[in-house]
Amino acid sequence: MATKKIAQTVITEDKFYTIAAANGKVVEVKDYNTENGAQIQLWDNANAEWQQWSFVRAGEGVYRIKNRFTGKMMDLDCSGVTDGTHVHQWEGANASSQLWIVEPANDGRVKIKSNLAGKCLDLVNMNTENGAVLQIWADVNGDNQYWTINEVTRKPKTSVKATTVKAKAAAEKAAIRKAPRR
Repeated sequence: MATKKIAQTVITEDKFYTIAAANGKVVEVKDYNTENGAQIQLWDNANAEWQQWSFVRAGEGVYRIKNRFTGKMMDLDCSGVTDGTHVHQWEGANASSQLWIVEPANDGRVKIKSNLAGKCLDLVNMNTENGAVLQIWADVNGDNQYWTINEVTRKPKTSVKATTVKAKAAAEKAAIRKAPRR
C-alpha cells in the first residue's frame, strides 16, 4: 500500500498564514484587541485579519509570530516557562518570550514550540471550542499540540467594529506621542 504524501507549508516571511487546530478552528487575538496582554484564543475561521499571522525570522528556524491586525507578537505571559503559562500578544521586543520554533511533523502538521521554554503551543484542557485559551505545555504528542499552517490566499475580511477599534488605538497612540513632556 502506498503512503499518502502530505504537503508541508513553506513559511515565507512576507506572507500571512492561519494557524489551525485539528478541528479547523484558528488561532486569533480575542475580540481584535490591540492592547498588550490581549488573549490569544481559538475561533472559527472567518478569514479575518486578527486570525492571520506572519512569521518573522529571528534566527535559524526561529520566528516571531506577528498578528496581521494588531502588529503585535505572540508572547509568553510574564516570560513564563512552566506548563500552563498562557500565550498572549505583546508589542515586538527583543525578548526570548516571543521566539518560536516551527517543528514539522511527517503528516503536514507542525508543533510550535517556545524557544525559551522548549514547550509546545497547546490548548488549555485540550479544549477545541470557540474561545479556547492557548498555553504552553510539555510535549506530550497530543493532537492539541499539532497545528496546520496555511497561507492566506484571499483578501482578509474586516469589520466596522474592528476597524473602529484599530483607528481608536492608533489615535490614542498618536496623542501620547504628541503630549508635551514634563
